Parts: sequence; C-alpha cells; structure tokens
Amino acid sequence: METKMMKIEEIVGDLILIVLDNHEPLKKIGIDQDKIFVYVNGYDENGIWIHHPKFQVPNVTGKGKSKTKNVEASILIPWPFIVSIAHFPGVEGFDFPSPFEQHIGF
Repeated sequence: METKMMKIEEIVGDLILIVLDNHEPLKKIGIDQDKIFVYVNGYDENGIWIHHPKFQVPNVTGKGKSKTKNVEASILIPWPFIVSIAHFPGVEGFDFPSPFEQHIGF
C-alpha cells in the first residue's frame, strides 16, 4: 500500500475525530469532552468549522412553550485547542456521511 501525504482540505465534508486540549472555554458552547467526532464544514486560518445539527439557542420568536430551540449551526474550533485530528478516508460511514444517519456532535 502506497502512503499518500494527507492535506487538510481532504477533511472537508467528512466525519473526523478531533482531540482537544485545555478545552475549558469550549464548554460554554457545549463541548465538554476532549475527543469528539464531528462533521467538517470547512477550515480557515482561525481553526476548523464543524457542523452541529441540534445546537440549542433561545427561542426568541416566542412561538411554542419552549424557552430554547434546536438549530443547525457551524461552530469554530480554534487551532490552539486542537491537539490531533484523525481522518478516516474510504471507511464506510466516515467518508461523506449523512448527518441524519448517525449521531454527530457533542
């Protein structure tokens, strides 16, 4: 098997494992684990943008009795928090997964 050099753009649109360090500030947005499987929306000089299918926000419309509602969100994980990334190219369920077929997020 020939080894291929990995490039960061190859993780966009895939499910990856991110290992975090000193992630205490991320708890404010619901990330309370140091290892999370996430769907990657993109990346930039600030970090990796991940998809969260059910992020809770205040229900500002007042419709319904709930004080919060779930929305789709893109969340930035800044580079300084990321210790390592595991990418699984070609592995069934990890390469271009549907977020509706499995639990992704935190």
